[in-house]
Amino acid sequence: MSRETQTASPTMATTATNSSNTVPELTPIAIAARGNEITGLDIFERTSEDTTVARVKELMAEMNADKPTGGEDMAYADGDAHRLCFWNAKSRDAPLVLFVHGGSWQFGTYLDSIGSTKVSHLTAKGYAFATINYTLVPSVTVEEQVQEVANSLGYLVKNAARLGFDPARVILMGHSSGAHVVTLLGTDTGYLERAGVSIDIVRGVISLDGSNYNAMAEIIDSPGPVADNMKRGLGTDPKRLRAMSPTYNARAPNAHAFLLLHVQRQGDIRQAVELAATLNAAGTDVALHVFEGQFFEGHVQMLLRLGNPAYPATLVMDRWLDTHVPVV
Repeated sequence: MSRETQTASPTMATTATNSSNTVPELTPIAIAARGNEITGLDIFERTSEDTTVARVKELMAEMNADKPTGGEDMAYADGDAHRLCFWNAKSRDAPLVLFVHGGSWQFGTYLDSIGSTKVSHLTAKGYAFATINYTLVPSVTVEEQVQEVANSLGYLVKNAARLGFDPARVILMGHSSGAHVVTLLGTDTGYLERAGVSIDIVRGVISLDGSNYNAMAEIIDSPGPVADNMKRGLGTDPKRLRAMSPTYNARAPNAHAFLLLHVQRQGDIRQAVELAATLNAAGTDVALHVFEGQFFEGHVQMLLRLGNPAYPATLVMDRWLDTHVPVV
């Protein structure tokens, strides 16, 4: 039995043929778990956004239960939400991966919305890893939230000698709204400057199925839950939406390199293409890859499965890291 068949069998439908045999047909759940890369103009294929309430609850429960183990829990500031968990590396010269969880800026924590597989995978490769908690909207604005994340990096960099990692080689990684946060940090240097951090130390930004690269366009690109969450978080003032859009800030200096990993969410793929073109025009290295998995199904599967060697995006990420921020 092939790896793909093994992966898909719990969620496989069957289609009858003219013979007595049946031909297996993968369900959307199995296709998202398989996650093959999509290339060319096929990345713009129109896909279904139909997900049952029951399936959304299943995915959320799986995500919330998939907490990483180990790590050192610590405070990076005085607020109740200002916590981080840090996994050290074998080498004191290891780069640091700082992960920012998603949840439309309104939900989630640094332990229940990150996917444990990526933690064990990256630490096994020799990276130090930290996952950051922050105050949620509406208790703060998104701008204040982004600054909290920048401040957490400032704390880590100041304590790099004690924690044991290279403070000059940082990778920012985030999922969903967390991807928006890290991409904004990689393009708008003001947040890092206020935290006492130079953009030069951000050697890479990895965005996992991010949204709101161009927040004002989200209303047209992703009508429905994504656009509604954007308006709840960022409002509708065009000046503010431009200021909070990585694409409008993607002029030099930027982080050194960007990796945009996406699933089949048509509006956000369009924005990722636009962001990639803007980064390229500024002379910033950027790679964009799209993988199977429609809408929320793919969105969560990428979070949970990245780091699994059988999930194709893992190999793409590993090769990108080896090129741009290798463990030495």
